[in-house]
Amino acid sequence: MDVSVDPQGPSMKVILELQPEHFNKEGNLTLSQFARLLQIPRMLALYHTKASNIFPCSQLDQNTVSLFVRYQGATFSKQFWETLKSEKNQSICVTLTIAHIGKTSYMFQGDIVVPGNSTAVAQHYVQMVHVSTETRRPIPLPQWVTEKYRHLSNSLPPENMQPLTSWPSRVHKYCVTVPQGDIDVNQHTNQASYVKYVEEAISGGLRSGFYTVLGQITDPFIEKVGMLYRRETLLGDHLEVLNWEDSAEPRKLFFQILKNSNPVFDCFIQYSEGSSKERTLAKL
Repeated sequence: MDVSVDPQGPSMKVILELQPEHFNKEGNLTLSQFARLLQIPRMLALYHTKASNIFPCSQLDQNTVSLFVRYQGATFSKQFWETLKSEKNQSICVTLTIAHIGKTSYMFQGDIVVPGNSTAVAQHYVQMVHVSTETRRPIPLPQWVTEKYRHLSNSLPPENMQPLTSWPSRVHKYCVTVPQGDIDVNQHTNQASYVKYVEEAISGGLRSGFYTVLGQITDPFIEKVGMLYRRETLLGDHLEVLNWEDSAEPRKLFFQILKNSNPVFDCFIQYSEGSSKERTLAKL
């Protein structure tokens, strides 16, 4: 893994090697594994010696403060999904730049570049929240962060997602119980695991013929995704994944994960138009 930091950005560049477990049986990179890959640059911004005194998450007192993901999103080109195949032993270059500083959170954004290309094939953004380990509630960012990056407090934050407040009468439902393997260092469900539950719900929807468009187009690829983390879930929690199509654009799917009827995770995935109506394979 190659890591470089530009203090003036401030930005970080990380070369990540893709492994066989990042791909599904069709050889495609999965969205949940993509979400896990993006955790690595964020962890490096927290722990890597090159990032010390540069990123808001460095110098974190882990006895009193945790970092929670509030929102994560990405846009993808077709080339992203076509290039990243398991048989090619690919690596990706991920950049991470501070885009906005708030009172209790900050936003990262960046590009993803694949070997042989100088143009980004995907863009990503994430909102990180400083949370008290005792109360599990947001707390102010350290003073040195707000002073050093005061100019970014007036910048426009990257695109975000508003909470889903309702769903139509026609929904697909999928239930899952949080296993031990989905629990992270904060002792709650890892944010990428919610994306895995969404992928499992999509698979069930395809098998049941729930979708009016997705199951009819050839090799659709994901153009855009947004993920909003609203509440924690823990080991053994029983979750219900609701899934429905956008009434105006069926290529766009919405998801809401519930625990005891309370929303814990919202998500949308927008697929490409595709080119045919012959196969029912979606690249998850």
